[in-house]
Amino acid sequence: MAIGGVSIFIAGVAMTVNGLTLSGRYVAGEGPPNVSQLGIGQVVGGIGLLVLGILIAGSAVALLSSLPRSRPFAVGTSAIAAVLALAAFILLLAASRRDLVLLAALAVAVVAFGGAAAILARLRH
Repeated sequence: MAIGGVSIFIAGVAMTVNGLTLSGRYVAGEGPPNVSQLGIGQVVGGIGLLVLGILIAGSAVALLSSLPRSRPFAVGTSAIAAVLALAAFILLLAASRRDLVLLAALAVAVVAFGGAAAILARLRH
């Protein structure tokens, strides 16, 4: 979970920076008319990934530190990550142009975070 959380955080940083610098890739006057609004979705999604990455990594660190009530928090964040990855997988599967690498990565995320949530929910101290 901690490694997954850190990697999601890094992806969130990259996505946010990409969204913020999108309008700078066009020469003045040659871009689309709404060039300043094109990166808003990437910025919002990147900030969402930043928050999710921090929550997942934080819950894993709290669980490894044996903090009280850290197990339900870790189960919840893993389950949320699995559900979000599944939703993204289904949305991408329905698209006419599919990115197979992204589909595979989302499938791995669903299995990894869903499995982590199931294992942590069943384990007892």
